[in-house]
Amino acid sequence: MNAPRPPLATSGAAFEILAPAGDAFPIVAHVPHASAVVPDDVRSELLIGPLELADELLRLTDWFTDELFAGLRELGATMFVNRRSRLVFDPERFTDDTIEPTAPRGQGVVYWQGSRQQLIRQGDSALRARRVHELYLPYHAALGALVGTQLDRFGECLVLDCHSFPSMPLPSELDQSSERPDICIGSDQVHTPSELAEAMAAAFAAEGWSVGRNAPFAGTFVPSSYYGREARVRSVMIEVRRGLYMDEADGQRLPVFTTVASAIKRAVGRVAG
Repeated sequence: MNAPRPPLATSGAAFEILAPAGDAFPIVAHVPHASAVVPDDVRSELLIGPLELADELLRLTDWFTDELFAGLRELGATMFVNRRSRLVFDPERFTDDTIEPTAPRGQGVVYWQGSRQQLIRQGDSALRARRVHELYLPYHAALGALVGTQLDRFGECLVLDCHSFPSMPLPSELDQSSERPDICIGSDQVHTPSELAEAMAAAFAAEGWSVGRNAPFAGTFVPSSYYGREARVRSVMIEVRRGLYMDEADGQRLPVFTTVASAIKRAVGRVAG
């Protein structure tokens, strides 16, 4: 295996871009929710104490997904990793709350409510506008530029939307069913060809995991500059149930962590490798 190349670019503000570990392919692996970093200025906005904050981070963070999906770089993927907690801002929300399904539950671009639907921050339109201007828009611009370089070079780009989810639904989640698969594959009507979603679901099922389609989470991510506008940008969401690779009570990796990461790499490689 070739030694990893240095990052293409980094931003201390919100994100890191990691180059492929070998020959590049038109794949961008987006990891939006792996970070638990809450800067001091944002911490001062939160109405919750340190113990409750730690609990919220344990519940809401897609723990270790930057490491869990890191093997995709060996398949030629470029990784775009959010280095701020979703309690700072959530790059996978629409800025228009009227079309954002999670906004009525206080979890739009800026979260006013936590995992138990408790108040964690006072609603403030000026704060929200500042967070959109300072973090959300530059983040989407950088991610859109990365996708654009893939289109220029290869004529196409596949966005892999990389997540994890709790084994039991949080009170704030839209889907409250306790029957949860090991893997959830999410799709979009415009950006996910049916054969792509079907192949990805079959590839994960071949690893021995149960697979859901758009349940308990639906959809997939496309940078705002391309969403609904560019069919050459395909996207599929991969959600991994956290109980497969970590102890959800204390946030520690399980001994099978590397085995799960290898299986994810194999499954994606069957479709996109």
